[in-house]
Amino acid sequence: METGVKKLITFDVYSALFDIAGSIAPRVASRLSLPETDARAFFALWRDKQMERLQLSNSLDGERVPFRDATRQSFDYAVRLHRLEVSPDIREELVAAWDEIDPWPEAESVVRAVKDRGYQTAILSNGDEAMLKAVAGRIGNPFDHIFSSEHADRYKPHPAVYRLPQQRLGLSPAEILHVAGSRTDALGAAAAGLECYWSNRAGDAVLDPRYAPTYDARDLTDLAAILQAS
Repeated sequence: METGVKKLITFDVYSALFDIAGSIAPRVASRLSLPETDARAFFALWRDKQMERLQLSNSLDGERVPFRDATRQSFDYAVRLHRLEVSPDIREELVAAWDEIDPWPEAESVVRAVKDRGYQTAILSNGDEAMLKAVAGRIGNPFDHIFSSEHADRYKPHPAVYRLPQQRLGLSPAEILHVAGSRTDALGAAAAGLECYWSNRAGDAVLDPRYAPTYDARDLTDLAAILQAS
């Protein structure tokens, strides 16, 4: 892995910048009339099967299934497993809730601090571009670029997604730092040859230590200081 002066900081959306469980599980509880613990279990299954569907999209011989469709299919799976009856309107309302997620408390200030230090900032996410534009607006859209996996026709952790900024901006891997929010994203960034800051709120670990991130932190707050020191 090359190291060098960074020009671009890319951010994952659905774990690094935004609290998806904290945003969506309460809406699941309300709209499906579930106790909080059941709603969190439902959301955890929904998210797990959403990620599984993305990896199937990478593996099956066909076009990338849109992230919105993967979210809808995995919701239907969770509904079946929990033996629930959900109207089409509520189903679409909860799928659309992915456009209305809330950021982690420090997310906007950290991204703006990175910009104030002269770095370009970008979203690098599995979401569809329209979904990413919607959530970017929820923190004032402090981004110079949005890189959606739909432009790579693959999902992270496929290296084609991590190469999008290099291809579009003419940057080298050494000029990019990726901010990940999940172990899969952290591993994928490292495997693609990028330095990576992992906002590891869950205290998790990567499955293959050969692809450990450059920085493993409890949240986003140390990012600006690390960039200043590098």
